[in-house]
Amino acid sequence: MNVHEKQFLFDCGEGTQIALRHGRIRMMRIDHIAISHMHRDHYFGLFGLISTFNLLGRTRDLHLYGPPALQGLLAAQEAAGETVRGFPIIFHPTSTEAPEVLFEDGSVRLESFPVRHRIPTTGFLLREQPREPGVKRAEVRKWDLQPSEVLALKRGEDVHREDGTQILFADACHPVPASRSYAFAADTRYWKQVAEWVKGVDLLYHEATFLDAMKARAEKTYHTTARQAGRLALEAGVGQLVIGHVSARYEGPEDLLKEAQAVFPETVAAVDGLILEVQTRC
Repeated sequence: MNVHEKQFLFDCGEGTQIALRHGRIRMMRIDHIAISHMHRDHYFGLFGLISTFNLLGRTRDLHLYGPPALQGLLAAQEAAGETVRGFPIIFHPTSTEAPEVLFEDGSVRLESFPVRHRIPTTGFLLREQPREPGVKRAEVRKWDLQPSEVLALKRGEDVHREDGTQILFADACHPVPASRSYAFAADTRYWKQVAEWVKGVDLLYHEATFLDAMKARAEKTYHTTARQAGRLALEAGVGQLVIGHVSARYEGPEDLLKEAQAVFPETVAAVDGLILEVQTRC
C-alpha cells in the first residue's frame, strides 16, 4: 500500500518477492511491514525479503509490526546464520486485546485491531491524516496576504483586518480532499465487531476462504465465507471490498466473487498484479 510514497506491506508470504518484482514495485522503498499472525503462509517470505534488503545495501530503518513471537523467531534465524544486518529493524509488538495505534506521522496513521482466528491475529487499518487546506494563489495576490494571515487561513480561520476587511476561509482556500482509509482483515471468522472497527473505510480487504455452502467448515477452521465477507462490508458501510485467501479447492475466485457481490455489489477479487486506487466517497 502506497500512501504519499510511504510503502506498507501487509503480510509477507513465501512468494512475496516474486509478486513485487512482477508488479514492478520498488521493494527497497518498503519501510513498514505488518504481519497479522504466526501461521507460516503469512510470514515465511519475511526472512528472504530482509535478506534481499541487506544484499542490496539497505541502511534505512525498517519498521516491523507483528506478534511478539515474531521478534524472537527473527532473532533466532539471524543468529543461526550469523547474519550481519546493515540496517535497523524497529519492532512494534501487536496486541489482540483491543485496537491500538502502531505508527503515526504527519501523513498517515497505522492502527491494529483484533480479529477471530485459531491463533492470536490482528487486522490493520491505514488512515490518511487530514490534509492542510491550500490557499489560492490568486487570493494571496488579491489581498496581499501576510504570512500570519496565510497561516490563519490554513487553520480554517477567517481573517479579520483592522480596516474591517474580511477574508473568508471558504473563499480563499481550495476544498480539502477527504482523507482516505484502507483496512486489512486477514484470516478470521466472521465477527460483527470488526464492522465497527473498520466502519466507513474506503477500501476493505477481507478474507473469503469458502463459499457459503461450506459455512460450517469456515466456522470450524476460523475462516469466512464470501457471503459473510459481503455482509460485513455492508454492515461496515465501506466503499469497496476486496476478497482474497480463497481455498485451493476452488479453481478461481469467480464463484466466490459472485456470492459476495450478491450481498455487496462493490466487490472485487484479489488477483496477482491487481492495482487499486483508494477512492473517497462524496
